[in-house]
Amino acid sequence: MPPDSRLQRVRRRYRGTSTTDKIALWALVVTAIGLASPAAVSAWQKAFPEDSATLLVEPNEQACLNRWYIPSSDASTSSQVDRATTDQLVQWAQEGRAVHAGMLEAAVTVHGDAGSSVEVRDISVTVTRREKAAPGTVTGPLGCGTGPDEPSYLAVDLDTLPLNQPVPAAYLLRSPQQKAARQLEADHGQSVSLPHTVEEGDFYSLFLIGRTKRYDTRWKATITWWDGKDIHRRTLSGRDGKDLRVVPTGDNRSG
Repeated sequence: MPPDSRLQRVRRRYRGTSTTDKIALWALVVTAIGLASPAAVSAWQKAFPEDSATLLVEPNEQACLNRWYIPSSDASTSSQVDRATTDQLVQWAQEGRAVHAGMLEAAVTVHGDAGSSVEVRDISVTVTRREKAAPGTVTGPLGCGTGPDEPSYLAVDLDTLPLNQPVPAAYLLRSPQQKAARQLEADHGQSVSLPHTVEEGDFYSLFLIGRTKRYDTRWKATITWWDGKDIHRRTLSGRDGKDLRVVPTGDNRSG
């Protein structure tokens, strides 16, 4: 086999870093790109002239850390998932050829922009669509190594939430219906604690997990922060700007 390219070595080194460092790294890359490009900064300021924080959402689409639902009509994809690269999985997810099964995990990073600190006050979750899952194949995972860090988690059992109504973190963190989700948080790291102050130039990183046992579910989250003057809200969605989507693994589907 040919020797690894520099890019391949960087990717391998990236995979070996802790999850919190990965989130911060992505945030630094996005921030650096914005600072290096006056046009990008200008476009951002025109689009969000009053924003005091930058948000980054990065769905976890590694094959070894996820189970994937493949529609029955796409058997070729099912046979390739275990060997697929993350870039391939990102593309297949955008095309609807592969969908997160059981749960979807997304890394969320808040960066306090220059000028002031911000206070993250809430992360609400809204189920926007819920329907019976179509027949298909569920595959994975093979398993990956995990880091020693314990980032903050907000896990949500989407099946218990009402349709088209934002549910605040305060409810999710105490509701008896979300007890199993809170145990998932404890198993992975620690539950989010809000409000949380993000100092100027600093980062706040967390993982958002939405899971289902019964339905093909579309959902989104909204983060709310205070900059000392105004309340700001921003919707967190997938890479393509669409609502996040997760389907059941095959057990306990709604009949």
